[in-house]
Amino acid sequence: MPLNRIYEAHEVSPDLRRTYEDIRASFDLPFVPSICKVLAGCPEYLRLTWRDLRPVASSREFLTSGTAMEEFVRSQAITGAWRLGDQERLLANQKISTADMPVLAGVVGIFARTLPRMLLFMRLLQRGYSGGQPGRVSGGKESPALSRLITLHIPSETDAGLRTWMIYNDIRRTAGSSHVMDMFRVLTPFPGYLAAVWQDSKKLMGDGAFGRARDEIARRSIGLTSGLPVRDHRELSKSISPRTWREVEDAVDEYARHLPLYCLLAWVWRRSFSIPSGRVRAA
Repeated sequence: MPLNRIYEAHEVSPDLRRTYEDIRASFDLPFVPSICKVLAGCPEYLRLTWRDLRPVASSREFLTSGTAMEEFVRSQAITGAWRLGDQERLLANQKISTADMPVLAGVVGIFARTLPRMLLFMRLLQRGYSGGQPGRVSGGKESPALSRLITLHIPSETDAGLRTWMIYNDIRRTAGSSHVMDMFRVLTPFPGYLAAVWQDSKKLMGDGAFGRARDEIARRSIGLTSGLPVRDHRELSKSISPRTWREVEDAVDEYARHLPLYCLLAWVWRRSFSIPSGRVRAA
């Protein structure tokens, strides 16, 4: 299967669906990250890399690195003092009830928590097709709760109406990406709010200081994967063709290139809500 689109659970084999669920549980997520669904286009690659990296993703060491990455992103967002528009006002304009606003803030908080960890995971995948690296991890991470209790619906790009599709095209064109990130696709049912958030995001992306903070996040993410073991993924499978390896590298490199931007943007977006963080899970 080609690596140029996202494969939803109903489109893949039963064993890959189990891998999707295992990824959710190991990262304690209420959804399966889109990069994993893209890599399902090469089932053998997704299986072998997950077999190798599952103990790492479930380890205390990865959790510690992920927390450090999240805190660094958060500090960059606070230092820059960036905010998007008044989120409560934007939601009120879309006829979203006051009672539901903390729910939307919580969803944004989930991405603020998730994306820094996924950035580290992309760095590990990059190490995997670059020869691997030595390291050691221990088990014993806390039992996942969020992934067991909540499922966050991320609509596919094909579910978008005309207005949302035009916004998607602008996101892909502006970011230079092949896919629309989960944090934007989750807003598919609210095209007016999606448009407002994206317009504010585009303005922020043109800020030079914001770009420098993004680059600092990218550099920090490389250092935080030191000591996390990764085997040589090319050696693990000799049957993947050179052409497919190039497609895999292009897909992973693209996500790794864009995630520092979206990590920072997610935290700026979360800080744009006036709702105290204690009222929302993972925010």
